[in-house]
Amino acid sequence: MLHFDNRGEFEKFVSEEILLTHEATKYLGISSQRLHQLVQSGKLTPLKSTRSSSLFLKSDLYDRKFELEKSYGTSRLSDKEGGVNSVETINDAVNYFTLLALFKNKIKKCDPIYDHLATQVNLTLPTVDIAKDISTITGFDEKEILFESEKVMKGFKTLKEDDYIVKIGSELYPDLLNKTDHAPVFLFMRGNPNLLNFKAISIVGTRNPSQNGVLRAKVLAEKLGLHRIVVASGLARGIDTAAHNGALSRRNPTISVIGTPITKVYPKENEDLQRSIEESGLVISQFAPSMSVQRWNFPMRNAIMSGISLATVIIEAGETSGSLIQADYALKQGRMVFIPQSAVDNENLMWPKKYVQRKGAFKFSTIDELLEILATHNHDLFTTLDQNTKTSPANISEGSVGYVHKNDRS
Repeated sequence: MLHFDNRGEFEKFVSEEILLTHEATKYLGISSQRLHQLVQSGKLTPLKSTRSSSLFLKSDLYDRKFELEKSYGTSRLSDKEGGVNSVETINDAVNYFTLLALFKNKIKKCDPIYDHLATQVNLTLPTVDIAKDISTITGFDEKEILFESEKVMKGFKTLKEDDYIVKIGSELYPDLLNKTDHAPVFLFMRGNPNLLNFKAISIVGTRNPSQNGVLRAKVLAEKLGLHRIVVASGLARGIDTAAHNGALSRRNPTISVIGTPITKVYPKENEDLQRSIEESGLVISQFAPSMSVQRWNFPMRNAIMSGISLATVIIEAGETSGSLIQADYALKQGRMVFIPQSAVDNENLMWPKKYVQRKGAFKFSTIDELLEILATHNHDLFTTLDQNTKTSPANISEGSVGYVHKNDRS
């Protein structure tokens, strides 16, 4: 029971600590409809309610305000604040990556539970509002859920306002990737997502290439641009770097699928290259900003790179190269894999001879031969090689083939 020595103390308490409905919404920074939802759900209890208004104790609102500030701190990314993501998408992504963290980043365990949760709980609400429900369904402790959610939200706040958070099934999600068994629930994109409307081919290979390998990767990337094909690679040193640079040297945008969050750079030596791709191309990651960089992230991104591409070209690779992981993903996804004839003929390499025996794998001696095989199996890719070579603009940033400029995201 509160005690006041005089009427003045009582009046001061009432004026400072008792809030009407409109004062409570202003204090919490929410709408009256949202306040009503919190009352109806039992998350807030007014001192007294009438048909026209309610009275709230300010101290009762403090904890709720603190949690709302954390939850809606990411609203700077929303389209209402000039960003490109809705609050609902952000909340959904935060809830997904919170669950993933609780499952120790084990996607195969997390995704079925997330799908089930989505049928029972509105996952577009802030975690704090549904933590109890998540706890009841999953068995995770409510405090643990909120703790992981706070870490995820802290990471989200490092995203730029024009970074995209894209959920599977949404308009911006890559259609080719969506058709595979390796499609992540969420992707993070920085740059121009319109590039995903173009045909893409992945160029991959060793981190320690020969000079000839570097040259072949650059020339292939340059020539693919002549046919309005976007080059995808993984931003690793070696062949990946050469492929990205080959595309950029002709002012052709390129897509980088990375094994780190888009807020991080790896390897450090490619920081300038990553920034260039962010500006004139597209960087994609399936990893939330709150996630640490692990060595097994990089093979996982190979499935994404293959999934957005019509084909994967292996320029140079050893027997244990990560490029072979992508080749396996590509063939499982029904995509084409191209292997240089020189690699097949190399007596010191066994993998090329094994892969060319598999359905969907092709060997090639020249870039023109590779393009001809591509055209044979993808009839809409080129009208004719000869015609495209003569009439295509020098780079796919020109011409009337679609919107590819970063500033035009319609």
